[in-house]
Amino acid sequence: MQLAWGRAADARVAQLASHTAFAALVVGIAFGAILTRLPGTEALTFLTVLSLLGAAIFALARVGTRSHKTVLTDEAAYRAFFEHAIEGIFRTTPDGHYLDANPALARIYGYESAPALMAELTNIADQLYVDPSRRAAFQALMLANDQVSHFQSEIVRRDGAKIWISENARAVRDWTGQIICYEGTVEDVTQRHTAERELRAALRQTEEANRAKSAFLAAMSHELKTPLNAVLGFSEIIKDEMLGPITPAPYRGYAADIHTSGTRLLAIISDILDVARLSGGAITLNTRPCMAASLAEEAATMARLATKDVRSVAIDAPDSLPQVEADPQWLRQALANLLSNALKFTPEGGEITLTVTASVTGAMSFAVHDTGIGMDNDKISAALEPFRQLDRSLARRFEGAGLGLSIAKSLIELHGGELLIESAAGAGTTATLVLPPARTITRKALAGGALGR
Repeated sequence: MQLAWGRAADARVAQLASHTAFAALVVGIAFGAILTRLPGTEALTFLTVLSLLGAAIFALARVGTRSHKTVLTDEAAYRAFFEHAIEGIFRTTPDGHYLDANPALARIYGYESAPALMAELTNIADQLYVDPSRRAAFQALMLANDQVSHFQSEIVRRDGAKIWISENARAVRDWTGQIICYEGTVEDVTQRHTAERELRAALRQTEEANRAKSAFLAAMSHELKTPLNAVLGFSEIIKDEMLGPITPAPYRGYAADIHTSGTRLLAIISDILDVARLSGGAITLNTRPCMAASLAEEAATMARLATKDVRSVAIDAPDSLPQVEADPQWLRQALANLLSNALKFTPEGGEITLTVTASVTGAMSFAVHDTGIGMDNDKISAALEPFRQLDRSLARRFEGAGLGLSIAKSLIELHGGELLIESAAGAGTTATLVLPPARTITRKALAGGALGR
């Protein structure tokens, strides 16, 4: 028994001797002790596991502390941005109540503060928008797209003044997909909207003025042509002595001068009438297949008759060229205007050529080249404006109202083409009418009757 007792006593002593205390430290500061009765290696294993577990818990605690600080910092930064933003910022419920608003929004809407806005503005559709249906339109866009961009509406401020705002916002949905609120920004665009409205009004007035001008020019041109035709007819009878000899002889010269001046005036009136009709959109194309070579020959004849210039125009227009779908009257007129200019500004001994080519893309080009006086490259755009004479001295030397190029440009654009001009002072000019590929009739299309003619 003693021995047993002794062993028991030894065991109690051994158990007591195996009790071990370990200090628990956090950042070098002891906050307790861990006491274990495990003997030998078991105590060390337990201690290792416990140490690792403690380190993990401590690491998580530190991360949690940092995250909390970060959240607080981010929240402070967001609130600072929210409070000091120039644009209005809001969160509203679908039924039209404000959940949040910043001071800028309060200023835009005419309230003393954001709390005052949220307290008084409780029904956005009826209290804010001039047209209450704008709220429904806003919500419909949100439902379809989850966002709106540059949504402009007229609203009523707290003081009764009406302004225009532009909203950019998005829908916020819960986990079930239901929209719980809208959040976005508001900008006061009253000045921009007013400027745009005034600009539109000015454009309408300008268009109306242009239409009135065109109508006036058309009416006056028509009224002038009727009596002028009588003057031309009678002056021709007198100068040609159709009713018998006229004495004294100078009268015939006077009649010839009247007829020449009247013809010149009639050409100017006709040009003014064309400009008026083009500006007013009164000219419609009556297109049909046309032979390019025939158009070139006819235009050259028209130009020589108009300018009373007997010089020939060298024409390079092979019969093998494809036909073009165009209005022969107006395309011929555009070509004649270019040729008339070339004849007018090319001195005796100069050369004038009309070259017609088809490009690989199918575009058809009518290029009028002369070796006349030409013009500086920076004056070409001005030359295309109606009633523009680049040099007053030229206006005295060369007759005309400065409408030829402008009319040619408008007529070719009516066909979907363009007028290109290359020129240099003293080195001549090349003016080219370019018809788009769609105007060129291929042999296959012509054989198949694709144009329905």
